[in-house]
Amino acid sequence: MALIDDVKPRLGVFYSDANKDAEIQGMIDGAALYFKGAGWDISTPDALAVEAVVLYCKMAQSTDPGQLINHPVLLAFVAQGRAAALAAAEEAEADA
Repeated sequence: MALIDDVKPRLGVFYSDANKDAEIQGMIDGAALYFKGAGWDISTPDALAVEAVVLYCKMAQSTDPGQLINHPVLLAFVAQGRAAALAAAEEAEADA
């Protein structure tokens, strides 16, 4: 399932429309770039990444873009995601 299929219902969008889908996909792409720039790669999103993308999209709909840059909630998601990725990498290394 594509990320947009997880995000749309969480944004209250339960229909398909090319323009709305493009708008949501743009927000998802923006979220992915934001998190990647913060050091958290969500190209294969887990549950935490999906929640972070949903929150980013909800905030992008109602928040001044300048306030998204260093928003404390988004930064907390980044910290959690980076810590989880590091723990997974260390676990994989220990298993090897």
